[in-house]
Amino acid sequence: MPLISPDSVREVLDGADLVELVRGRVNLVRRGNRWTGRCPFHEERTPSFGLIPPDNRRYYCHGCGATGDAVRWMMEKEGAGSFPEAVEGLAERFGIQVRYEQASPEEEARRRADERRLELLERAAAFYAEYLWRADEAAPAREYLARRGFEEDLLRRFRVGYAPSAGSVLSGRAIRQGFSREQLGEAGLARLRGGRAADFFQSRIMFPIADGRGRVLGFGGRTLDPNERAKYVNSPEGPRFSKRRLLFGLSQARQAAAKAGWIMVVEGYTDVLAFHKAGVEQVVACMGTSLTAEQISELRRAAPRIRLCFDADAAGERAALRTAQAAGEHIMDLEAVPLPVGADPGDMATSADGLARLRGLTEEFATLVTFLIRSRAGRAGTSASDRERALREVADLLRSVPDSVEKDEGVRLAAGLLQLSRGMEDRLREVSRRSGPSGGGDAQAVALPTLDAERLRERRLLVLAVALPDAAARLLGDLPDEALSEPSHREAARLLRAGEQPEGWPGELQELGTVLRADPGAEGATEEELREAVYRVQLPGLERRASAMREAGDAEGELRVQHLVNRLRAALRGEG
Repeated sequence: MPLISPDSVREVLDGADLVELVRGRVNLVRRGNRWTGRCPFHEERTPSFGLIPPDNRRYYCHGCGATGDAVRWMMEKEGAGSFPEAVEGLAERFGIQVRYEQASPEEEARRRADERRLELLERAAAFYAEYLWRADEAAPAREYLARRGFEEDLLRRFRVGYAPSAGSVLSGRAIRQGFSREQLGEAGLARLRGGRAADFFQSRIMFPIADGRGRVLGFGGRTLDPNERAKYVNSPEGPRFSKRRLLFGLSQARQAAAKAGWIMVVEGYTDVLAFHKAGVEQVVACMGTSLTAEQISELRRAAPRIRLCFDADAAGERAALRTAQAAGEHIMDLEAVPLPVGADPGDMATSADGLARLRGLTEEFATLVTFLIRSRAGRAGTSASDRERALREVADLLRSVPDSVEKDEGVRLAAGLLQLSRGMEDRLREVSRRSGPSGGGDAQAVALPTLDAERLRERRLLVLAVALPDAAARLLGDLPDEALSEPSHREAARLLRAGEQPEGWPGELQELGTVLRADPGAEGATEEELREAVYRVQLPGLERRASAMREAGDAEGELRVQHLVNRLRAALRGEG
């Protein structure tokens, strides 16, 4: 790439208005000759960020030390990937001509080809967008988008369009405007066959995919034909368009993300539109089921925290785990916002209640590590082998987390959900600090003893009781203390009978309370399930009493207790 001349760089820096640039992301307040505001590079309540007077050509934060000029700002906050790209972005924004040093003919040709390709893609986006609103054949697409709850102004903001069904409408138009067939092919807009150019996208709703500066680099196209094999088709992969690097909606999300301090990733284009309709604008979509390291780097330039909004099922968990692996040392910057089972953000946008739920979802998050531990532990069975597999996977996950308070909390959460003893918890903490994959080696050393069935029944009862406090106060009333084998379980049941929730429990029960609240088995809990859990905890104790009375020769007492045992068994079979 040809070098920008030093004089041209100085002209761009002199002509760029840093106040205007920063105000797009920071609420700057003018006091005398100083502009100040909350720092966009770290969280703070008292403003310590500002522009340096008198010329306001540099920014500085007294809290975190962040400093730089307009070029640095473009690279840190506007998505420019290099110094030349930052300078060119400023020049474009403030109408300044950029001059280049002498370049080789090959470099100059490559630069002009890039400029021509971007121009062609921009024209294609404009053509598709206009075709959606004026073409008769696009009427089914307009009706489909309207049924999904997307109004015209929102669709125009994202430049959603429609590709004609005829084979070469876009290609013919571009050729008449002076573009070549080869340029159409290189831009991913046409297939070249026998010297002819056929449109790559046909009869599809078109979503322009741009970089952080809003430059269109490719498209995603959705068919409305149920017989079409591929529901979505993206532009062909190449050096200029790579699904691993790009995110749909990034340029529209940047300003809101910078102000909020977080950016959320969803799975589809219409999911992004749905959240925007709900008033949540710091949302982008990845073009796969998980994020890549390149996308995570791009997102971290937009905001310090990244929230993943994936489906709350096994596929969503796998996508979240792959993202955690791609995050590397930045894993603690990631949070999870699990969707309700079966929920689709795009469908939720069709009603006022659905839009309110979308807004509420953004506050229902946990660290990604916590989400993955809860999810994996929730799928673990009761056998030792099932739990050992879960434990190995949790240990592998925890190895990727830097030693921190959050990591220690993850160990405690996993220990509680997997019913580990104190010694096993310490072993998990030790193993999770070792580097390298377990491969059944180190993590195998945390093999679990067989889980006590009675303890499992008691823990299930307490999980449901915490989830259903009103019902627990009634249904635990007849449960004798001796029905619970562990002292901590007996004390927890006593507090729940009295209507006290875990957040108010004494210190020695805080860890148990945290585990009970975090258990995924509480989702969708019903009073009937709680009643059954009470019966299952009562039954072994009554059976032991009946046996003891029989051995003591107390036939009358045995008969009375056996009668209760029979009633509980009948109730569990659904006969009572």
